Amino acid sequence: MDLTFEEIIHFDPHIQLDCYGVVGRNHGFCYFFCNPSVRLMPAADLSHTSFDTVDKTLPTPHLLTADNVAASSSVVLSSDSHYTFYTDGSLINLEFRDVSMGWGWVQIVKDSGFLNFIATYKWGIIHDWPFSSRAEAAAIYAALSASPANSVTTNFELWAIIQNLIVDKNLLVLPFKVKAHSNFYWNDFANSLANTAYTSDDAVLISRLDLAAAHDYILIYDDVVCESNPRHLFKQYHQMLYMKDLLELSRFHFISLLTDPSQYMVDWALTWHTLMFQPKFDNSFTKENVSRHHTLKFQLFLEDLPTLESLKRTRPDLYVEILTCRSCKDHFEDFMHLFLCNKCRVKLHQILTSYLHHLIQKLKEAGDNANCDYSSLVDRITSLPCWTFSSSNWSSYSLVRGCLPTAFLEVFENLGIPRLAAMNVVAAIHNNFVNKFRKRIWNPHSYDKGLWEYAINITLTLKQSSRPKEPIG
Repeated sequence: MDLTFEEIIHFDPHIQLDCYGVVGRNHGFCYFFCNPSVRLMPAADLSHTSFDTVDKTLPTPHLLTADNVAASSSVVLSSDSHYTFYTDGSLINLEFRDVSMGWGWVQIVKDSGFLNFIATYKWGIIHDWPFSSRAEAAAIYAALSASPANSVTTNFELWAIIQNLIVDKNLLVLPFKVKAHSNFYWNDFANSLANTAYTSDDAVLISRLDLAAAHDYILIYDDVVCESNPRHLFKQYHQMLYMKDLLELSRFHFISLLTDPSQYMVDWALTWHTLMFQPKFDNSFTKENVSRHHTLKFQLFLEDLPTLESLKRTRPDLYVEILTCRSCKDHFEDFMHLFLCNKCRVKLHQILTSYLHHLIQKLKEAGDNANCDYSSLVDRITSLPCWTFSSSNWSSYSLVRGCLPTAFLEVFENLGIPRLAAMNVVAAIHNNFVNKFRKRIWNPHSYDKGLWEYAINITLTLKQSSRPKEPIG
């Protein structure tokens, strides 16, 4: 069947796709996936996808299309149909809520004297899928939109996102790459226009649908045109659903109790990076040790350590209900008790103090290398409420679980440290904390429990045997 309208596929989310990535409505976790050069394809067999046909000739409310850009640009016509544009894009505040992309282009008329070189120029902004190449492509797109049909242009890199425009307008585009930060005047001028767009009242916003006009189908997620590879998008979408389901488990209820974002907000990208981080160990650390360390990290994160209370639920035939902690003999040994046990509280305080000391040490090193005053950043880290553990301090509980705060990264980034490098530093420090927890808290607890098990003949073979069936009747 022939369709008179191009299809717009609305992909209704359970979780919100914010302007800078996928963000949980209640939990603030985010992941980034941007690939602006991949062409969109129709989706199939998605339970939460609805299809609507929309006439794309209808105007999009509050958005300016490429036609508006062309109409307001007043390109100076050339007798030989040769046009020269310099374009540039700008990206600021990546990974923050106020992320923004600007674009600018300037038309140059050759051989007309220096002051008259600039024929006209334009700047504007573009939303969604923040990426530096997207801002660059938007500048090219805007310039080509303003170009007369059947003309020849220079100084562009070709992108698939604008290929359809080139074909429709019968343009011959000759790309020329200007090296970044090479003090090339016209390129710097275009860059200044792109930077001006953030705060300009008359900046042109390129329409999302106008950008996707080259595609037969447009995939829309939460009112945002998806310009990523749909296969990757659907994978990320379902991963976000799994993450949402994970955080709805009772063992992650503490996340909702972190009510003050200025004090402690979980950075899920950092958390996952730390969980998957493979630290470097000395020669005494065998592959078995590395495997146990990796397992312990996830057991802490998932609150899945084999405490006595956990063993009572799985093997009530071996561990009686009245059994208490084998180290202090005073309280039931659940997950929280591992950190509150009288035999371990001093050790835990020492480990957390060491954690803070390592963070500050690395922060001072970064500050000295950057020749910056880092005192306020040190104060911010030391003022976090996570360094003193208590049954009501959910930020400290979050820290020992491995759900790390955004502040750990922000202080390093404020000193100019690249995000990935900062994540590696924090991950290494946290892995050191996990290693100390294993040696000084978990292993002694396990040893005390093992002595009791040996005394009453609960052997490894017995623990690994099948649980006896309940008698019938």
